[in-house]
Amino acid sequence: MREIRRLTEEDFIQSLELSQYAFQYVVPKEDYPKRKETFITHEVWGEFEDGKLSSKAHIIPLQIFLGEKLVSMGGLAGVATWPEYRRNGSVTRLMIQSLQSMKEKGQTLSMLHPFDFHFYRRFGWEYCFTQKKITVDKKDLHFMQEAPGRVRRLVQGEELPIVNDLYEKYAKNYNGMLQRTTSWWEKNVSSPGYQFVLYTDHQGEPAGYLLYKNADQLLDVQEFVYVNEEARRGLWNFICQHDSMVNQVKLILTEDDSLPFLLKNPKVKIELEPYFMARIVDVKGFLEQYEFEKVVEGLVLHIQDDQAKWNQISIKIENGEISVASKDDRGLALNIQALTAVLLGAQKADFLFRTGDIKGTPEQVAILSKLIPNRGTSLIDFF
Repeated sequence: MREIRRLTEEDFIQSLELSQYAFQYVVPKEDYPKRKETFITHEVWGEFEDGKLSSKAHIIPLQIFLGEKLVSMGGLAGVATWPEYRRNGSVTRLMIQSLQSMKEKGQTLSMLHPFDFHFYRRFGWEYCFTQKKITVDKKDLHFMQEAPGRVRRLVQGEELPIVNDLYEKYAKNYNGMLQRTTSWWEKNVSSPGYQFVLYTDHQGEPAGYLLYKNADQLLDVQEFVYVNEEARRGLWNFICQHDSMVNQVKLILTEDDSLPFLLKNPKVKIELEPYFMARIVDVKGFLEQYEFEKVVEGLVLHIQDDQAKWNQISIKIENGEISVASKDDRGLALNIQALTAVLLGAQKADFLFRTGDIKGTPEQVAILSKLIPNRGTSLIDFF
């Protein structure tokens, strides 16, 4: 007998056993209580065969920034199936159930870190986030123009209110950055061996921070956050002060960060790694929250979504307002992946028009392009 239901605390051990097998790690028994605390905060759906858990998917309730605006997001994680139950449609059924649940809870967007991009594209998720990593050798650690502020090390306990305020100012430049709770900072950002330094600008205002570790001749910078160019220079110059104790500096940056251009030798190792995927869960709900640019022309979008039938809809955008249109109205036709990529700023509308993922006229594509704020995607967290 097959059943799909939400997991309870009583299912924790079955869920953990499946995770350990699927993702090939071992959790010591003494860590079970912490794991269970996290499990309880997730919405976990599972498919059972004769009472035994065969597959599962976790939904993590989160919020992301779309510029200044906060939007509820369902973070999909921990999707796993025992090998003996694979290729029988179990994950498909769980994906549909997860989408339905997210819609009911007002999570109009979903994001995930895929083991395989093609696999999740079948369910409507699309590649929208890239992680940028640069590696700078010791010989290329040259100071920039002097920054008149100061850098100080933050002591444990004082850092979160300060760095969270800076993080949110930085996050609002993008689509997709998480809103971080205190718990998220403590459990998912701060790590043993890593420390924060704060840059205070010439007016005495906090303007940037680094989260980094210095060990084994490597300066590992996980977060390089700044709200003005003075802070960027000041933090980079602090990094250069390590030239006598490191062989390399590795930094994780947002995809649009132009730090290499500012270096005396820009020929550093730059890696662009496809990172996270996203999917609009509820088209109408998401568009009602989306802040379009004000343009004179109206536009109709005809959406195709094979996994979430409620998104098979035609929407008219006019004067910033959303209304349901007729499928016979003249407009652009696109699937849920193209819609997600364009609205988040991961891809340009004219590019997807050229590839055939958006169908219509060049004039309609031009209107869509004007409606979308000029803001790209970024995510520096992991789940």
